[in-house]
Amino acid sequence: MAPVEAPFRNGEAGLVWISEDEIFETDTQVCLSPNTYHSLFEHGVIEQLALLPLEMGRLGRDSEAVLAPSALTAALPILYEADRQTYGVRHDLLIARAQGMPPTDYRIVIDNREYQRSLSQLQFLASRASRMGHGLRIKL
Repeated sequence: MAPVEAPFRNGEAGLVWISEDEIFETDTQVCLSPNTYHSLFEHGVIEQLALLPLEMGRLGRDSEAVLAPSALTAALPILYEADRQTYGVRHDLLIARAQGMPPTDYRIVIDNREYQRSLSQLQFLASRASRMGHGLRIKL
């Protein structure tokens, strides 16, 4: 993942499984760009996913969590609904405001196509993890 300047953030997602040596292993299969990262938060997707059973961690800013395999079928409708909310709408999000004279607003105009691709990748990853009996790791 390329470094991102504050206050913009990025993240990643991947599978979690137990190796033959009974050690947790993980990978990264989806990089969450600042466009996707901020969309997931601003549209309430992370808040909804955080209500599902977690194996470990917590979902929020500066966090890493693993959704339990049993939670992944419930995660899919959340991701599908997020995708439906992108069509025909322009999202201009205020990310942060720096104090000063005058104050500086940090904004991002969401690229819906990129966000839709990321949601599709997350849907595929969650579906695959569910079929394989793996957890889904999300690092924000």
